[in-house]
Amino acid sequence: MQRVGNGKDRRHSRSQRLLKQSFAELMREKGFTAMTVKDIADRADVNRGTFYEHFPDKFALLEQSIRDKFIQLLEREIPPDYGWHPEHIRVLVQTVLEHVRTLYGRCSPIDTVNPLFEYSVRDELANLLRRWLGQFRADRPDWPVSVDTMALMTSWSIFGAAVAWSKGYEEISVTEMTDRILTVLTEGTVRFAGDPSADQIR
Repeated sequence: MQRVGNGKDRRHSRSQRLLKQSFAELMREKGFTAMTVKDIADRADVNRGTFYEHFPDKFALLEQSIRDKFIQLLEREIPPDYGWHPEHIRVLVQTVLEHVRTLYGRCSPIDTVNPLFEYSVRDELANLLRRWLGQFRADRPDWPVSVDTMALMTSWSIFGAAVAWSKGYEEISVTEMTDRILTVLTEGTVRFAGDPSADQIR
């Protein structure tokens, strides 16, 4: 029985890998809007029923492909022992900036690709930040804001700044933009506003 299960799992993994590969090829050749589920299935040499066993539609396949690419990027650039530390945050922010700058401009602002790209990257970024921030929960049980809320707000801050910067909000280098985002994340607005109690917070 175990062998049958393993064989089914391998076939499942192989079909999904072929579908993702076909999708990537068709994205380069035809673009997302022009391709159909039949195109993807034909290129992968599977029937449409097999496609729907893995994905409900081509939008789900697009979302998964975006997530996979971003996760692979994070795994390549962010060592597993990293956490909420200024230098580690710097690496994360710069990675997101460069990723958004590279990919965001390839999609038309009215294309459905952009919302899916934004949602997928932001969600995976929040997942990583949730793990990092969760390390402090035992040390700060009195902190009034939940880890989920902090991760969500921080992911929006990083990604939103990256999108604005990639669109030419300001003509500054990735290093300078990274420094600005890092300052906001690590020092916040309290010191900027000149609150005399800010030094006690640090």
